[in-house]
Amino acid sequence: MNFGVVAIIGTGLIGGSIGLGLKERGLTKSIIGVGHRKASINKALKIKAIDEGTTNIEKAVSRADIIILATSVDLIPCLAKKIIPLMKASAILTDVGSAKNYIVSQVNREIRGRYDGNRPTFIGAHPLAGSEQSGIESARSDLFEGSVCVLTPTSLNSKKCITKLSNMWKALGAKISILTPSEHDEIVAFVSHLPHLVASGLAGVVDEKHWKFAASGLRDTTRVASGDPELWLSICKQNKAKIIEALRC
Repeated sequence: MNFGVVAIIGTGLIGGSIGLGLKERGLTKSIIGVGHRKASINKALKIKAIDEGTTNIEKAVSRADIIILATSVDLIPCLAKKIIPLMKASAILTDVGSAKNYIVSQVNREIRGRYDGNRPTFIGAHPLAGSEQSGIESARSDLFEGSVCVLTPTSLNSKKCITKLSNMWKALGAKISILTPSEHDEIVAFVSHLPHLVASGLAGVVDEKHWKFAASGLRDTTRVASGDPELWLSICKQNKAKIIEALRC
């Protein structure tokens, strides 16, 4: 099984782990890492998460068979709009964002508005794996082993493309679940987003001088609160409606 040339936009924890996993298993012809800082690209090259790196998104996208948007969720729609006209006709564009309704609707609106026939392929995805750590330094080739990866295809997607993307995630060790974007967002509001908000709130109200008395219970409960606050702010904004519904239950 080979997925050709894969371009990963964003070489942090998730993007780097995808690259390491694909390379370790020999699943690609080449992996191109794309970032806006050469320093992050060089780190990805150093740990062999990518075969080559560039800050030129057009150069990478035009060659790729699969393009993975592994950036913060607030950047995904605008990056997708930039990438869509540059894609090969047979290429698949996907993402790893943990809120799907807004992203999928925005990207599909762009596709419907630009194309009548032979439309580019975008399939939303969310690997339910990660860490409170961030950055390429924390990337692992086995990060997705035993995890669930949700795909949120729509009527614009062919069975062939859905199967290809499913096979990529299965090859990385994930189990596939097919949901609508709305179903996905409702579920993760309960199992991911709301727990993170609770952990952050609890961590915020405990006085610093009291932490020395904390045992494993409090530390385990608030562990996820150490995640990137800007990243989580973007996620919660995009899934605000479902999070509010979860709070009302």
